[in-house]
Amino acid sequence: MNEKLETSGEKPYRLDVVCDSADVRKVMVSLTREASKKQVDVTCAGTARKLPVRINFPAGPPVTMTVAPASGDSMGLIVWELKTLDPTNVQGCANEIVGC
Repeated sequence: MNEKLETSGEKPYRLDVVCDSADVRKVMVSLTREASKKQVDVTCAGTARKLPVRINFPAGPPVTMTVAPASGDSMGLIVWELKTLDPTNVQGCANEIVGC
């Protein structure tokens, strides 16, 4: 997966990512914006329900999200949602790609 996310506008963004797989324990999600890069391990739920990994960042240039394919005959599902937030609803680090 190699997806370019348009993140312009005035409001900050939050990316929620979950993985569901009985074959894969975790996947590495890489987010890149210009010279900044963040890698996040997303634990796959298997049969248990898992809360999404949440990554905050401000509006600005596009962000590229990359997930390397699993090796072998592994199967699973990655679900992601990009949403804008009211600035008062940002919890934790406001720019996790650059770091806090």
